[in-house]
Amino acid sequence: MHRHRLAAVAGLVSVVLLAGSAATASARQIGAFDVGGAIETEYDAAGGFDLLGNPTGPDSLGANGGHYQVFDHGSIYWHPDTGAHEIGGLIRDRWGALGWEKGVLGYPTTRESDATGGRFNSFQGGSIYWSQDTGAHEIAGAIYVKWAAHDYERGDLGFPTSDEFATKGGGRANLFSGGAIYWTQATTAHILTNGPILDQWTVAGSDAGRYGFPTSDEYDVPGGKAQNFQHGTITVRS
Repeated sequence: MHRHRLAAVAGLVSVVLLAGSAATASARQIGAFDVGGAIETEYDAAGGFDLLGNPTGPDSLGANGGHYQVFDHGSIYWHPDTGAHEIGGLIRDRWGALGWEKGVLGYPTTRESDATGGRFNSFQGGSIYWSQDTGAHEIAGAIYVKWAAHDYERGDLGFPTSDEFATKGGGRANLFSGGAIYWTQATTAHILTNGPILDQWTVAGSDAGRYGFPTSDEYDVPGGKAQNFQHGTITVRS
């Protein structure tokens, strides 16, 4: 019986070794390191050497069961829930500053892609958008949903100019080229567009001031615009 057990273990080791050899054989050497599997597929699909250059290290373990490989001009991250996606440049730098795949955004769910006048990557927990004028900034959650409903960067808000941040009044906010979105659990997410209403609200102390958080978006009234807040309404006339 002891011999049978030894034979079974030896057979199992042989299978594991064969599987490992097959995985190695399926990869190809690029520069000094092998690139294989889903990372190799994404490397080729994203632009190969022309975009990413050579790998600077081997396939490595990431957080929560993922893998990644770093190249001269970016990285490819893979997770069983997301697949493999390329990320590079200032978007990758911003993602790294937020904790890489261990941070609030998690793994990328798209490769870097075109936006109107810029670039973006989507992640498990949100997105990072970049333009030449605004840099790269994170946007997520209910604020992202509100911005998306407002036609993303193509709308009058434009690209984010800040990451999401905590506000004095206990909520969250993102700033944009054309205004801001403020959120609390009680009020949900609402847009403040650059203009006289936002100016008056800011002078009055923003979310920590006399009006509190917005409870509506800006809307038309006879002869002007108005917006509702927790503690009042700001109306401007033309």
